[in-house]
Amino acid sequence: MTSFIKKYPFNFSLLTLNKKRNAVVGIDITSSAVKLVELSKSSKGYHVESIAIVPIHFNEVTSQFTETYIIGQTIQKTLKKSNTSARRAVVAVGGASVITKSILIPAGLSEDEIMEQIIIDIPKHLQLSSDDINIDFLIQGVNEINTNLFNVLLVAARKESVEYKIAILKHARLEAKIIEVETFTIANALSLLASQLPYHVHDNTIAVVDIGANVTTLHVIHRSQSIYTRELAFGGNELTSQIAQAYQLTPSEAELAKKQGDLPKNYLIDILEPFKQRIVQQIQRSMQFFSTSQHAHRIESIILSGGCAAISGIDMLVSNTLNLPTYVANPFIDMTYSPHIHPQYLNEHSSSMLVACGLALRNFD
Repeated sequence: MTSFIKKYPFNFSLLTLNKKRNAVVGIDITSSAVKLVELSKSSKGYHVESIAIVPIHFNEVTSQFTETYIIGQTIQKTLKKSNTSARRAVVAVGGASVITKSILIPAGLSEDEIMEQIIIDIPKHLQLSSDDINIDFLIQGVNEINTNLFNVLLVAARKESVEYKIAILKHARLEAKIIEVETFTIANALSLLASQLPYHVHDNTIAVVDIGANVTTLHVIHRSQSIYTRELAFGGNELTSQIAQAYQLTPSEAELAKKQGDLPKNYLIDILEPFKQRIVQQIQRSMQFFSTSQHAHRIESIILSGGCAAISGIDMLVSNTLNLPTYVANPFIDMTYSPHIHPQYLNEHSSSMLVACGLALRNFD
């Protein structure tokens, strides 16, 4: 695609890549941590050059400027911890700040003409002012019913969300090379799971359930394209809170005990098992919403990502309850890695690095 950064006032370069192969890191900024991955590529496949995760510690009262500064400083710590020399980054926007819509555009138009047509029709498509959003598009092919039309995926992100991510990277002294959409990042990252799955990801409808610290997100990917996203206010911090309350620990002590497994014997039955059931209920509820809103596609398998995906036995519990094949994402499964990276660290964090890996992949398109 052509970049429209200089031609139009919509500098949201979602699908346009710089072809240079300078070092670029994928940085996943979550509500609780900064996750970084740097990949290189050879004829033998992908190689992990750098990886790091650093928690974000917010003050009790935080303005937006202070928040961007804190996250920027956390990114600097992550860069140092990872030993990367990269000064360019790919980050993502997601959630309610991103709107996608399939539209029809007359066939035969150039990319510049398509963008001009989209800009004119923005109020019709999105009922939003063009002053408030950054836009991009992807031509998905000729319409099956009318060959004189193209199917085009229109993507809009609120400017404030894009500018927020750029401001964070400025505080971290990084250049924002690409601002990606999170759900597209996950769809792109599924290619890394090929040897984990008994099917080709391009031929199936897959539910990717990302269980973060505060939010669980369902992404439904059909033939490598995102068709549905839903967020629920539920995540691993709920388990941390339950541990803290049950054993009279501070949140930080509870988080450490959760990770190290240093908890009383009754923890597994009294706290962890009910929490696992809650995860299954949340996934089941999200998939029911999808089923009622989308009748054309049936989910054929589930991929779990995020920190809670690493909980022992959660994949089997989800699979048995929902009667669907379920897998825990490991984007590093076929990768080599640099000598300074400890394999145990890579394995422990693999399920939570799917987005960061997907962002890092954008350097090779």
